[in-house]
Amino acid sequence: MAVEGINAFQNFSTAVNFHQSSKQPQTDKAQNFSQNGHTPLPSKKDYTTPVVVAAVALAALGTGIYAHKTGKLGSIFSTKVQKLNKKIDNVIEASMAEAKKVVSENCSNDIVNLPAVDAAAGQRSADITKAERFHQAATWIEEAYKTAFSKAALSDEKNMFNYIHEYMNDGRTALAQMYVQMPEAEANIRIERFVNDIKNIDSHTGMTSEKFVEDLRNLFMPQAREAIK
Repeated sequence: MAVEGINAFQNFSTAVNFHQSSKQPQTDKAQNFSQNGHTPLPSKKDYTTPVVVAAVALAALGTGIYAHKTGKLGSIFSTKVQKLNKKIDNVIEASMAEAKKVVSENCSNDIVNLPAVDAAAGQRSADITKAERFHQAATWIEEAYKTAFSKAALSDEKNMFNYIHEYMNDGRTALAQMYVQMPEAEANIRIERFVNDIKNIDSHTGMTSEKFVEDLRNLFMPQAREAIK
């Protein structure tokens, strides 16, 4: 395998703490009640009036019931997903040139020094002056892993998922650390794209993408959360 120099470094996450804590804003849900603490229901005949029917429909829309029945709920979710995907597209595009530069600077004789890229990405993620710093750092690491492990001794017994899994399983949770510090929905999109990129690069059989994602979520990401505490 052409990925060397890896074992010469200890897990950077145990030596340097790149975690930047953030507080998630909480939204208070306002509820309207009558003086006795309950909203009185109109009588049956009141439901036949246009005004009350509209009010009931509006209340149902607030709970998602009306939106679900009319298909509006799916439209809302679809729009949100589209916006998130567009955001990820823009962030990756904006950080790709720098990611390739970082990988190139840490590559010698066609060998990528992955721990060095991990460390550089960790430093970027700690720089609070950089917008979307976790996404930028993730792009650096993802590009380094795809470049390095595409040059490994791939076969129908070991593919890129096998090698990346082995690297992470050695206590190197740099990429997982970036994912766990992003909003969950954005991390999910990035993970899916990273996995799809690997499948497009390497068609060898070996570890399945499902197994890789399962261990990433259930093993490496919990380890990453511990490392950044």
